[in-house]
Amino acid sequence: MKKIMLVDDNALSVEGIHKNIDWEALGAQVTHIKYNGLSALKALEEDSADIIISDIEMPDLDGIAMSRQAIAGNPFVKIILISAYDKFEYAKNAIRIGVYDYIEKPIDYAYLTEKIQGACALIDKERRNMKLLELSRPAMVEKFFLDLLSYAGREASYHLTSHMEYLNLKLQYRFYNVTLFQVENASELKSALGVAQYEMLLYQLHDTVREYCKIFDCSYLIKGFDCLKLILGQDSSNANHFLQTIHTIAAEILTRNQHSGISLNIGIGNIVSDLWSVHFSHESANHALEYRFFFPQKNIFDTREAFGKNLSLEPFSDTREEELIRLICQKDYAAMDVWIKKFSTELLHKYQAKDFVFVRTYNLLGRLLKFLYELDIETTDLEEKIARTYSQLYSFNTSEEFFAWLSEICTLACQKLDSSLKTYHNQLCEQVLGYIRENYQNNELCLHEIARFANVSPAYLSALFKKTREVSISDTITATRIEAACQYLKNSALSLREISEKCGYANQYYFSTSFKKSKGISPSAYREWA
Repeated sequence: MKKIMLVDDNALSVEGIHKNIDWEALGAQVTHIKYNGLSALKALEEDSADIIISDIEMPDLDGIAMSRQAIAGNPFVKIILISAYDKFEYAKNAIRIGVYDYIEKPIDYAYLTEKIQGACALIDKERRNMKLLELSRPAMVEKFFLDLLSYAGREASYHLTSHMEYLNLKLQYRFYNVTLFQVENASELKSALGVAQYEMLLYQLHDTVREYCKIFDCSYLIKGFDCLKLILGQDSSNANHFLQTIHTIAAEILTRNQHSGISLNIGIGNIVSDLWSVHFSHESANHALEYRFFFPQKNIFDTREAFGKNLSLEPFSDTREEELIRLICQKDYAAMDVWIKKFSTELLHKYQAKDFVFVRTYNLLGRLLKFLYELDIETTDLEEKIARTYSQLYSFNTSEEFFAWLSEICTLACQKLDSSLKTYHNQLCEQVLGYIRENYQNNELCLHEIARFANVSPAYLSALFKKTREVSISDTITATRIEAACQYLKNSALSLREISEKCGYANQYYFSTSFKKSKGISPSAYREWA
């Protein structure tokens, strides 16, 4: 039953609305009758209304002002305002503050009934949607944490702050971490047990992880098909204490799980001190799990341990990798050899075990492949070559052999980049030629306009086009215009002035001069000759 409030300083008007509307048929009941705006607002503080029907002109507080305050207190209340005058300003103000509708006196009760029916229908719809919203709250919370793992920094804050407030998530802690629980034998279990039984095992693992993580100030667990993602928040005294606790809990979960049939690997990400940097912890946890390939005897992996240095509170990055990529782009083979020699010397000095040298190099190659992929360069053969080599790493007897292989990979990447660059240059020049053919009639066509179209600098485009086509852009524009002029001279009776305009020349004199310079005869003589 919808609760109705009637507000008007005219008692007869209120009585007319009360008695001439079939409230029961509307599923509504008049619960409030007030004769001024102030008393209406006071009544709403004690008992809310679903629909308010109010006159606009009232002495103490008019209907517009009263509506503004009522909507501020309850954004979902539906207000129908009534006025004795056809005043557009009233209607405009009513719509601006969010009033449901506005009608004029004298009141047509049948018309008012229609408006009330519409308001009731909208209330029912909003209530259904609100129930759906409440039911979807767990899904919204999970979506929040999934997005938290995807976005980083300012972007994360921009997208997620309002949702965090709406969902009433209290996530202010000193430190945060993401730990991943990966089921290595997921495919085998699904084949042997069936998906339903496998999912039951995964839920048991889910419950175990939740049970052990109660000691943390905040924990949220996301279940995937073959991985559990654990997001932790903690007000520890320092990051190392937090990390040690995570390692302890991970080891206990591993022990508890050893007879479940699930082959479990745990990747522990970096500790970060900002909620909006959780993405980096997730990235490093994924990165840590990659080392399972090299260390089959282990089940718990920490990026910090893998690299032999503490990466806590820092995003995973290495600016020296960018230097190698720059050298590859420049095709500076000599400098590439120097870089690789220095890289190998530092690596062999820093890590005394083959595994760490291989892992660090693998990370470097991953960054290189990602760079080529982002340029849309086909890398399948390069990936296969790397995978094939890493499946038989111990066939390298000396570090010189291994780093010679790395040099070969970088050379192949260089060649791929060079080939792709030539293709790009040819495609760019074809686009420029097409643009000139479509726009040569424009007498303002020039290098700067074409460079804007191609989205490159004029100087770069000019040099690239000349190198690729062995002719300048300005000569190409001229040649295109002269060729078009020849066709007009052969196949039309247009005057020279008209032809010069159609071919992009500002005046006939300049056209004639340019034509004669190109063809060796004047346009008129060419027409007679043709």
